[in-house]
Amino acid sequence: MNAPVTGKPEIVKELNRRLVYEFLRRKGTTSRIEIARETHLSKATVGAIVMELLQEGYVREVGYHAPGVGRPRVVLEFVPDARFVIGSEITDAEYKVILADLHARPVRSLSYALGSLSPEQVVETLLRAFTEIGAEVPSEHILGAGVSVPATVDSRTGQVLSSVVLGWQDVPLGALLSQRAPWPVAVFSRGNAGAWGEKWRGAGRHVANLLYVRIGTGIGAGLVLNGQPYFGKGFSAGEIGHTTVAPEGPVCLCGNRGCLAAVAAVPVLALRARHLARAHGDRELLALVNGNLELLELAHIIQAGRAGNPLARQVLAEAGQYVGLAIANALNLLDLEMVIIGGPLAEAGDLLLEPIRAEVARRGLPTVLGGVQVVLSALGPDAAAIGAASLVLRERSAPLQVPQVYTFPSRPFSPLPAGVGQQRPL
Repeated sequence: MNAPVTGKPEIVKELNRRLVYEFLRRKGTTSRIEIARETHLSKATVGAIVMELLQEGYVREVGYHAPGVGRPRVVLEFVPDARFVIGSEITDAEYKVILADLHARPVRSLSYALGSLSPEQVVETLLRAFTEIGAEVPSEHILGAGVSVPATVDSRTGQVLSSVVLGWQDVPLGALLSQRAPWPVAVFSRGNAGAWGEKWRGAGRHVANLLYVRIGTGIGAGLVLNGQPYFGKGFSAGEIGHTTVAPEGPVCLCGNRGCLAAVAAVPVLALRARHLARAHGDRELLALVNGNLELLELAHIIQAGRAGNPLARQVLAEAGQYVGLAIANALNLLDLEMVIIGGPLAEAGDLLLEPIRAEVARRGLPTVLGGVQVVLSALGPDAAAIGAASLVLRERSAPLQVPQVYTFPSRPFSPLPAGVGQQRPL
């Protein structure tokens, strides 16, 4: 637990409040005495902060605990549904929106079909979704909204710098939403949001250094380093889909040749499976699509692979080998503790995971492979939406010396009433 520091009174007050709040959130139930002992704050300081949190509804008193000696202690309980946050993801097929509590646990979810990809239509649909999903919660109890998009995003400003999926360039999505939403809105890349979602409440909760790889229409990733989200100086960290894995391979949408996305993204696998099925006259795959191989999609490949179809398993294994090669390079560079595989292709489970692990074992240095885990996402298709929500929540409890990863556009926002001492974003 971080120790209190000295400095300007208003900054110290805010930092101490965050310290107490985060201890309560993680602990669940505790006492004032335990908070003071673990945070090294004075009993008077803890008492004042707890009183504020009680008044605001973040904490409640739930009885007494009688230790072996001494007076009974009042038991404090953190209230996860005292406030809420909205998380959302724009995929290549739909809008996914969740209402989450202070642990980033979804309590309600909605989805909308993706129509026009114009920024104006996306903003209108998201605003409608925000209103609908927050309808049963007092507006003042919603701290803000996080939006994740398949794009490179300047999360300081909410500017979508570039998105092949959406066809956008320099779109001020955060500002457009914050100007009209009842709450401030932050915008993140889908890979970064997914990585932090897995760190906050998914497969990566107990590790400090991880890589999240999402494999779908494209291939993106996000990093957590030393327990903090890492976006890179230009917010482009995580573009693993444009790692070269086949130098003489097909041309990628980015213009390079042999990118991971050009040989292992879902549309590429579907094309590969159709080609092989035609060449070999594969009866099992033909039967799944009533003889029309143009209808063959990822779900059919996974279904056939689970049934033991050699061709489907070959396609999935080839993808796994390419992904494993890219991951091994990342591990050799960064020496991570965990790699998490998410996105639509993760539905293949061990049919994908085993070839990835085998390639990682073959390509990775022995010094970086010891103890590293390569696992499937624990949050599945909700990883990015939960991650966007949890990135918003992170700012309320992160120590002030930890750099922010975003600011809410157009208007200031601090979920904690003190609202002072925010470190300038990088």
